[in-house]
Amino acid sequence: TKTIYMIALVTGMGIPVAIIYVMGLLQFRIEGRADVEKLTSVPILAELPKGDLQNSVKGTIVIHENKNNLMEEAYRSFRTNLLFMLEPKQKVILITSSQPSEGKSFVAGNLAVSMAYLGKKVIVVGLDIRKSGLNKVFGINGQTPGITNYLNAPEQNDLYRLIVPSGISPNLDILPRGNVPPNPTELVSRPTLDNAINRLKDLYDLVILDTAP
Repeated sequence: TKTIYMIALVTGMGIPVAIIYVMGLLQFRIEGRADVEKLTSVPILAELPKGDLQNSVKGTIVIHENKNNLMEEAYRSFRTNLLFMLEPKQKVILITSSQPSEGKSFVAGNLAVSMAYLGKKVIVVGLDIRKSGLNKVFGINGQTPGITNYLNAPEQNDLYRLIVPSGISPNLDILPRGNVPPNPTELVSRPTLDNAINRLKDLYDLVILDTAP
């Protein structure tokens, strides 16, 4: 009887352990920080929680000034680590993702707000031309002129006149996407974009680019 009980105990413990082990071998999804650290030596700046849009300030902005909840603390950690990595003359931050709808515009917008609350003069540029999430984040009309208007006809459009105040902080401005052109890839490949970014660097402490996946 004792032998049977022992076999049953070992079997009962061994089967779940074996199943979990096999599931781990077959797991190819990245689900957490540890999975990323196994695959790359690139530093992880922050782990950001999913936003609570019920308490958003404007659009999908969830960062509030002088608040200390989970979201604010996560973005403060992100902001601190990012500023620590940047060299003094590095002013441009490009945010992208591997797939659409992963939250890069959400991250770009809320990071910009967090930087603005720190006292940095910040501008966010909507360079995801086919599907701009930045307009939704800041509640900007999709027909508002923006960076594509300048890239299409720099002689006819004043870059600085296309800049829109965020309405959240005097330190934060937005350069929306603008009209959707038929040739977005060719448009952002022109030297005009480099010129625009360099001009923005002269006015702002940080230029955050919300780009395509």
